[in-house]
Amino acid sequence: MKPWLRMLAGRLRLKALGAALCVVLIACFGSWVSLRYTKTVMTSVTDTTETYLPLLTHAIDASDAMRRLTSRAHALLLSCEAADGARQVLPDGSLSTEFEVIERLTAFLQSVGIREYEVKVTSAKDELVDAFRALSNICDTQAGLQRSFEDQRAQAMAAIASLGGIINRLRQDYRPPSGASGNTQAILPFLEVLSARLTEVENELAQSHSNSQVKAGDALVVKTRDAVSGLSAAFEDVGPLLDDDGRTREREQIRGLIDSLSRTILGPGGIREIWNRTSLFYSGTVITRMALTRADMALAWALQGMESEARSRYRHALDETRSTTEEARWVVSSVTVVIALVLLAAGWMVAARLTRPIERLKAFVMKLRGSEDLSHAVPEQLLRRKDEIGALAQTFNSLIADLADARKRLLSESRAEIQTQYERLSAAIESIPQGLCLIDADSRLLVSNSRFMSIYDLSPGDLRVGTALSDVIATCQENGAMPMDGDSPRGQAADPGASIFQRPLLLLNFRNERTILIRSARTPEGGWVSVHEDITERRRQEKQIEHLAYHDTLTGLANRRLFRDTFGELLARDRRPCGVVLLYMDLDMFKTVNDTLGHPVGDQLLVAVAERLQACLRDTDHVARVGGDEFAVLLTDNPTNDEAIRVSGRIIEKIALPFDINGHEIVIGISVGIAISPRDGTDPDRLMKCADMAMYRAKGEGRNRYCFFEPEMGTKIHARRTLELELRKAVEMGDLELYYQPQVESGSRQIAGFEALIRWHHKERGDIPPEEFISVAEDSGLITEIGRWVLEQACLEAMSWPDSIQVAVNVSPVQFRSAKALLSDVRSALLLSGLPAHRLELEITEGILMQDTAANLELLDSLRRMGVHIAMDDFGTGYSSLGYIRRFCFDRIKIDRSFINDVTTSKDSQAVVQAVCGLCSTLGIQTVAEGVENEQQLQFLFDEGCSLIQGYYIARPMAVADLQRLIVDWTAAL
Repeated sequence: MKPWLRMLAGRLRLKALGAALCVVLIACFGSWVSLRYTKTVMTSVTDTTETYLPLLTHAIDASDAMRRLTSRAHALLLSCEAADGARQVLPDGSLSTEFEVIERLTAFLQSVGIREYEVKVTSAKDELVDAFRALSNICDTQAGLQRSFEDQRAQAMAAIASLGGIINRLRQDYRPPSGASGNTQAILPFLEVLSARLTEVENELAQSHSNSQVKAGDALVVKTRDAVSGLSAAFEDVGPLLDDDGRTREREQIRGLIDSLSRTILGPGGIREIWNRTSLFYSGTVITRMALTRADMALAWALQGMESEARSRYRHALDETRSTTEEARWVVSSVTVVIALVLLAAGWMVAARLTRPIERLKAFVMKLRGSEDLSHAVPEQLLRRKDEIGALAQTFNSLIADLADARKRLLSESRAEIQTQYERLSAAIESIPQGLCLIDADSRLLVSNSRFMSIYDLSPGDLRVGTALSDVIATCQENGAMPMDGDSPRGQAADPGASIFQRPLLLLNFRNERTILIRSARTPEGGWVSVHEDITERRRQEKQIEHLAYHDTLTGLANRRLFRDTFGELLARDRRPCGVVLLYMDLDMFKTVNDTLGHPVGDQLLVAVAERLQACLRDTDHVARVGGDEFAVLLTDNPTNDEAIRVSGRIIEKIALPFDINGHEIVIGISVGIAISPRDGTDPDRLMKCADMAMYRAKGEGRNRYCFFEPEMGTKIHARRTLELELRKAVEMGDLELYYQPQVESGSRQIAGFEALIRWHHKERGDIPPEEFISVAEDSGLITEIGRWVLEQACLEAMSWPDSIQVAVNVSPVQFRSAKALLSDVRSALLLSGLPAHRLELEITEGILMQDTAANLELLDSLRRMGVHIAMDDFGTGYSSLGYIRRFCFDRIKIDRSFINDVTTSKDSQAVVQAVCGLCSTLGIQTVAEGVENEQQLQFLFDEGCSLIQGYYIARPMAVADLQRLIVDWTAAL
């Protein structure tokens, strides 16, 4: 064999390719056999499902349609006999569905080529359609004749009724009284005969019917004609007698009615002629019925024959399909078994030539893997193979040799790497800021760093490797290391038998200079590793932090937390009747100092106040700063009421003395609230609350004084809480309402706007003034929800006013604390109501600008950009800083009513009003005067150029309904 042939024969790829080709050829043969029989089966199934089964289905549907057509034909015949117009519609109407079924059958027969039955079904269907149309036309004609008959009979019955009325009157006139004349007795019998003949005619007409007349023959026609003739003969007998008796008019009426009755019954187009025509059309109905029956029978025979043939063909197709399927099953099974045997033989051959050499190579690899000896060689019989397995064995043999060389080099390099890592580890241990000491299982020193040596002032000779742990500990103790009281910072129990370096956590005091924290843990080998840390600076910082946590950073006094803890401890151990007195104090006028002189001066003032307070107390008393300008004092050692009064008076006296802070002479006061335990309570929080209420009582009574707590103060707090709950319920139930007070232009006297004023009518307490519940709403947070409702309601109601009238809404300082919420509420109210932004005016107080001025001015600018007008309310009652007017251009300034009340009598008030009006006129700002109550005030304000007037002199606050009437009346008055 040539070399290239041997090379190709030895390639595993060609061997695998040959085996794959054999498998593909066998699979193709099996697939060809399967496809051949599958096609045969599918052809049989297709014939069954696409030809015979649809044919059978269409035949059955056509038979059902035929039965429905037969039923409809009988119903149509009955309606024709009734001649009442209630016939069935034509085939293109309600019968179209049945004929469509037959037409679909015809179309299917044409598509499958069954010509014989197609012709039969089509012919029978067309004949049936023609019969239906003919019968429908006859029914239409009979219905028309029946209507004509009914019209003529109605005329006849009308004439009979009129004639009967005349005869009955004559019978009444000629009814013989006692002693009647002979002429009367002669006419009356003829009238009776005439009435009897008329009754006969009426009875015949009542019984007669056009279609029933046809079935009954000519008997009814003859009876009716005879009855009319008898009526005429009876009239001929009674007519001369009526003329003799002077009844000529009645005779003529009777003659006319009888003639009309005769024409209606016997004349042209009368009842007799309608009977004759009905008889003719009835004969046509019989002929049409016969045609309909013939078409029905023809279509039924065609459908019956076609259905029988379809069933026969369908059964034959099913039998052929089953036979073909069974044959295909046996052939495919045989081919599959043959293919499986061939593939099994091919697999065995592949395993013999390919798999077994690979298994030998795998066994060699597993053997090599289980030992560290790399001197073993690959089996020689694998190396001699000329195919890929031989090449793989030779490559693997070379790889083993390379691995043996690499192993030698790796061992040499590893020793150098270990030395390098050791040096790095030593450097890392030396670089950590804590001292490290590693002890082996025999309690001898293995490793320590220089930090450990420096912490305990040791020398290198004291820390040689292998030194006993007890010697190291003894040296450290000789240098001044001693365990602190409690052994550990957390009081952990230690093992008495363990050394100080073998406890989980331990504190050492080194010469009273340093504090050393030791953390120890066992190693997996049974030794110990301990970390020694100098925590001297940390403990100092912790103590400083603890001091800051319990003391005020500004004054150095105890803070609220420490004061509360101290207070609780005193109350817990001292239950005497007058064990503790609490003084709760708040500086008077301190906010003014902060606002005028600045916070740095205010802070220095607080420090000076704290020093004076400490000077007023004994060593056993406690003082703390519990708030911004609030202080608290605990008087212990069983103080009395007199002692509390004496200390409070001394504090008030000392604080009232002037303070010299950075060259500023400052005079303030202090209000003191006093609560006594256990009289006012035994809980620290309750006593502080009681003292706080007493302190506010002292402020309310004039400031710079003291006040003892009294139980009724708690009652007032409870009343305020009750009012808050009722207000919350009123908000939920919608009990609040808006009143409006007009603002009138001083020149034109036209209404420029209305101020929205909230009102609360309590169901039990009546009207509650806003001054009483607005503060409660602000303290409880309800003012935000109330303010949102007022904005929405005012904007909605303002939409019904003229476009030139604005609505003014007051905004609480609490609402200004959340700029985003207020902007959202305003935007939502305008969007919901559709009110233009320039018609809404928001009124704010001067106090709002005192709090976080920059943020509030930014919020006002945002509202101004939306188009909303801004007014400053109660101008002159607060700080009235002109800087705010300069920094923000208000649309309006409202002069407080306190200046308007005595503007005509007080020069001071006149000066203030004149100054404000002049300033606003110069700045282009409108002024609004509140509380105008008489003509003199109005005239003064008009002379000073005040823009708008508001007050009882114009109108009191009013409900919405009254407001609409005011607008109409005011406009009419102008």
